[in-house]
Amino acid sequence: MERSRDRCRVCGTIEITAALTRSWGEFTSTWVQCGECGVERLDPYPNPDELAAYYDDSYVAKCCPGSVSHALRYSDEYAARTHEEYALGLADVGLAPEELAAFSVLDFGCAEGVFLDFLRCRGHDGDRLLGADISPQMVQRAAARGHRAIEARLLDELPHGLFDLITLWDVIEHVPDPSATVAGLVRLLAPGGRILVQTPRVGLLSAELDDLFEHYLPLEHVHLFRRETLLKLFAEHGFEVLATASFGANAPEELVPKPYKTAFDQLAKVTDNGATQLVLFAHPGARAG
Repeated sequence: MERSRDRCRVCGTIEITAALTRSWGEFTSTWVQCGECGVERLDPYPNPDELAAYYDDSYVAKCCPGSVSHALRYSDEYAARTHEEYALGLADVGLAPEELAAFSVLDFGCAEGVFLDFLRCRGHDGDRLLGADISPQMVQRAAARGHRAIEARLLDELPHGLFDLITLWDVIEHVPDPSATVAGLVRLLAPGGRILVQTPRVGLLSAELDDLFEHYLPLEHVHLFRRETLLKLFAEHGFEVLATASFGANAPEELVPKPYKTAFDQLAKVTDNGATQLVLFAHPGARAG
């Protein structure tokens, strides 16, 4: 086992195992597997200025590889499909959009407010919705769409216990310090509040596909979680698991034609071996004040 010059920001160890390097455009990153918690993380960690510049530089226009392309996901043409994906994800963990109408919701990592659009289109009161993002550019775009949105650094100024639900849609893999992020979100939850996390899942598929696994996204995906690592991280902050699910076989249509792609995706979902995972957590100890 080797040692990294950076300590893992999930568990604090410096021991690492296997490494994988992948390039996209001008960016090249290496992921190592933590020898203690199993998270796959960038080594070295990117510095804050590097990340800030990346997210402020036309983030939604970036044509990343495969289905994770932001230019595709944030396009108007893709909006209907994005809303369908949100509905499926919520259903997978037993949440109905109608149930959410009674919740105060923080969408952490809101980008330009696509999930807030989804909720508002289903009758959710906009005054009970808030988006937060690291990028001032994204916050401005969300505000221009009529949403309440703030920069993530300002969340520390909010009172305790404001939200019934906090969502992290494909976000926790981007944050430089996941443990500190989760700790900061706990104080914002109302009693019995929930956090819904969607994030890539490393394990069976990533091990077989190696650098073809599309979620090895240079610079952006700082931490990639195994299911057990993700659950342990949240358990350390007092959370209980309400539901888990996964989907997607990482089988792009240009490589795997139908009906095989559909079959592979269905198998990944029903066997819970998908490349993207969803976990719904509850925090019984969350309290206001």
